[in-house]
Amino acid sequence: MIFLGVGSNLGERWAAISRAWQALEMAGVHVECSSPIYETLPWGYLEQPPYLNAVWKVSTVLSPVDLLRVLKSVERQLGRSQQPMHRWGMRIIDLDLLAYGSHVVKTEELTLPHPWIPQRAFVLGPWRDIAPDFYLAVWEATVEELGQRCCGAFWGYPVNPPKEIPLPPIVSLQPILPPAGLAS
Repeated sequence: MIFLGVGSNLGERWAAISRAWQALEMAGVHVECSSPIYETLPWGYLEQPPYLNAVWKVSTVLSPVDLLRVLKSVERQLGRSQQPMHRWGMRIIDLDLLAYGSHVVKTEELTLPHPWIPQRAFVLGPWRDIAPDFYLAVWEATVEELGQRCCGAFWGYPVNPPKEIPLPPIVSLQPILPPAGLAS
């Protein structure tokens, strides 16, 4: 199983996620399913708008390094700056290769699984929705177990996508209602 983290907090966030999905499909990366999409608080650099975040389960014949290169190419195609003002700053689109099966890789270009997974509730929360039992040997834990360690009381809430925006199949949980005072 291959998993990607997807995020956007700049410009037309829904459109960016949709265009990323379409570009990946054209590049031979099939998105089998998406977690629900969550609106989340920024991480790292906090002085920025909230993100839309999801985790996608994908399939491809590409190697891990070639998949990473496709992800970076799609980010550039969609207008992502390679030199953001802040390391974890605003992004039109962010595509992270989280895990590629049980592969463990550590090179200058690629680290698998993604090294920041245990600290990122905005990744673990959505990932728990589609693959809670996926095991990450590096941390000797499942996604669910890492999520229990990391995800506090509030890290984000699921949001309904606009009906006119094409998106990959989203795993449905329950009707989505934002927490009081957070509706946008």
